[in-house]
Amino acid sequence: MTERLVLGICGSLRRGSYNAALLRLVSRVGPGLTVAGGDLAGRLPLFNPDVEGDEHRWPDSVHAFRHLAARASGLVIATPEYAHGPAGVTKNAIDWLVGSGGLVGRPTLLMSASPGQAGGMRAHAPLMPTLTLLGAVLVDCVVVSRAGSRVDAQGEYEDPAVVERMRLAVAELEAALSYADRRSGGLSLPGSG
Repeated sequence: MTERLVLGICGSLRRGSYNAALLRLVSRVGPGLTVAGGDLAGRLPLFNPDVEGDEHRWPDSVHAFRHLAARASGLVIATPEYAHGPAGVTKNAIDWLVGSGGLVGRPTLLMSASPGQAGGMRAHAPLMPTLTLLGAVLVDCVVVSRAGSRVDAQGEYEDPAVVERMRLAVAELEAALSYADRRSGGLSLPGSG
């Protein structure tokens, strides 16, 4: 099985984040995937087009994030919902990718977890048109409600329903990654360095 690098974006800065745990669960159920960069989104400065256009002014976090995005075959976003929208950290990370072409043709798994009943699903609606506009290929959405009752003492998802749902979503992501590989004939996608 080919090991594939996917860029992880965690939109939560909270210690013990349910969304960061979703990124770790992707790695657990998808042994052929390496999810990297999940902690970088929270270290990115606020997006500024003046700085974005001058690579010499980028902080190390932006260089690392854009480099990972260029190398990644796909994208996994785990964002909490705030005020019926995605977390600012999530949107800021996506803004840093706009000028890079880093999402074009990339299979993308969108996820959210919340202590509430909706599971953060309202965070997805504003992100979908943005991701599509940037060329991402949305493959699935995972929503985990009542997240606090679904993690163990270490903050990891062990709930069989959550693990199985993630297994199905990751299988769809892996199938899309394989399809993208076949379509490109083994060649790198634009921006994949």
